[in-house]
Amino acid sequence: MIDFIGRGHFIMSALKPIHREILNILRERSSTYASPITSEEIGALLHVTPAHIRRQLGNLVDRGIVEVRRGPGGGYYLRKGYAGGGE
Repeated sequence: MIDFIGRGHFIMSALKPIHREILNILRERSSTYASPITSEEIGALLHVTPAHIRRQLGNLVDRGIVEVRRGPGGGYYLRKGYAGGGE
């Protein structure tokens, strides 16, 4: 599990490699509420099924690192204030 330690910092050691890859994509693509990334896009980049990506994103959503924009034009984006990147 990832622990929020304040001011947008998380303990990253508990992340699985797939989680790190997903977070890197969301960060590199500058994901925001206005410009979320779909599980299909992430899956294509990582050569994994969108269903697997959605399950993994669900873990990140539950931990408060990633947020979801539902509906047409929806997708996933990094929670505002998330300052991940450090291992």
